[in-house]
Amino acid sequence: MLDALAGYEPEGPATIGALVETLGGHPNTTRAHLARLVDDGLVARTTIEAGTRGRPALGHHLTERGRLVVEALRTSRPVSTDELVTAMAEHLAGTADPEVHARAIGRRWAGQLSVAPSPETRATPPIDLVVGLLTTAGFSPQVEPDGDVALRTCPVLWSARAHPGVLCTMHEEMLRATLERSGAADTEVRLVPFAREGACLVRLSSPSVR
Repeated sequence: MLDALAGYEPEGPATIGALVETLGGHPNTTRAHLARLVDDGLVARTTIEAGTRGRPALGHHLTERGRLVVEALRTSRPVSTDELVTAMAEHLAGTADPEVHARAIGRRWAGQLSVAPSPETRATPPIDLVVGLLTTAGFSPQVEPDGDVALRTCPVLWSARAHPGVLCTMHEEMLRATLERSGAADTEVRLVPFAREGACLVRLSSPSVR
């Protein structure tokens, strides 16, 4: 929608009909998209005087901010999550105690991913909590016959291979903090990076088996 509007000026704004002809779809869908862009300050709406009786048509054109956004979308390259995490990991690896920082970040991450403790979450088995959180975080977990949880995908795989001491420690502490928040602080969690081909492993142990 923004790209289509880039060809229109305030003196000659785009009508709903013109945008539907360019983009296809239903006029009501186009109106809804335009209303959102107007609310966001990216598009300005004006009245077009038709010189005839009836309701005047509405015209739309990009605001200055809208043009900046279009230009940025055309020229910039999105930063991947892996690139950003790698930069963070390289910075932490150069600090005096990278593990301490990695665990602190893991705990903050847990607070963002997990919901506030409730009677329901406190009654959930620790392994179900871990599997649910790992699923949300993009690790495609699978419970193995021996009780280990295999992480079959990793959203920051390249970074984890380059800096396992930082990234994998961060992931491990995220799980530990989640268990603590959910009332399962006595369950120990250990993440074994690249324990086998194509998977890391998460191992849980309770006081009864330690």
